[in-house]
Amino acid sequence: MRAKCWVLALAVLTVPVLAQEFSGSVGADFLFAPDTPFTLNTALTLRMDMGKGGVESRTILSLSGLEAEHLWLWLKFPGVGVTLKTGLTFDPCFSRWALGVSGGCCPFFLGGWFYLGNLDPVCQTPNYTIGLVLDFGIGGEPGLLARSLLGFGVTNLYALIDDDPWTDVRLVPGWYFEEALFHIVWSSACWRLHTTWMFTNAGLGFGELGVRYRFPEPIVELGAVLRLNGILALDWAALSLAVTIDPVSVYSTTAFNFTGFLWQEVGMRIQFSQVLLYSATRFDLSGLWWVRLGFELRF
Repeated sequence: MRAKCWVLALAVLTVPVLAQEFSGSVGADFLFAPDTPFTLNTALTLRMDMGKGGVESRTILSLSGLEAEHLWLWLKFPGVGVTLKTGLTFDPCFSRWALGVSGGCCPFFLGGWFYLGNLDPVCQTPNYTIGLVLDFGIGGEPGLLARSLLGFGVTNLYALIDDDPWTDVRLVPGWYFEEALFHIVWSSACWRLHTTWMFTNAGLGFGELGVRYRFPEPIVELGAVLRLNGILALDWAALSLAVTIDPVSVYSTTAFNFTGFLWQEVGMRIQFSQVLLYSATRFDLSGLWWVRLGFELRF
């Protein structure tokens, strides 16, 4: 625990404290899942943006104590268009370190990630391995975006598409080619079309086709996603509907395949000035999967 406190303190000190701009947020969310074993988690988040740099922390607690600590830091160099990111993950002992660099000259984008992680159960004798992801793209949104990712020693490259720091690739034994992901998007003020294809050393992993349309007033979004498996047969499909009437947004996503209904997720977001409240619930015909409640205070 003391080591983690020192890591967090060092992370804050490494961000430029003399920056002219300062903003951030604090929040918490609560996850309940009636599975076996029973799950009740609390995640505490803190984000601070200070000029060209920032730090973000996510601490996950359960009924048995500390489950995980995730820490991200980033620093931007506007003059050369380069961004550096680094992340540490404790689950609750050290499990992963990530270092990423990205940049480019419009319309081209080039990035890479280096990972060092432990394959064995945490808090036991570690079995370290490394991984590498190469990221190349052209264009941007709105407009046309084409992006490719190559993973060596890592899988689950799909998690990198949305740049969510809390979803990540998975390290695997060996430093060999594992996945290639190709992602193409065309978007405008109303439309967003995308296709994503993932290949492994065994061939096609999956293909995905998606479309979303946005009505302006009131804001209504209709979406559909189709996922194909390695032999181009339907894996699953999902339909989504989201409605926003300030300050409230509600959404619903329904997933199904040829056998019928798979799961349903419904959620709500309420934004009052700098305060955000949100909830989400997922279930299927057999019962409840999980419920998530949370808030975020921005400053």
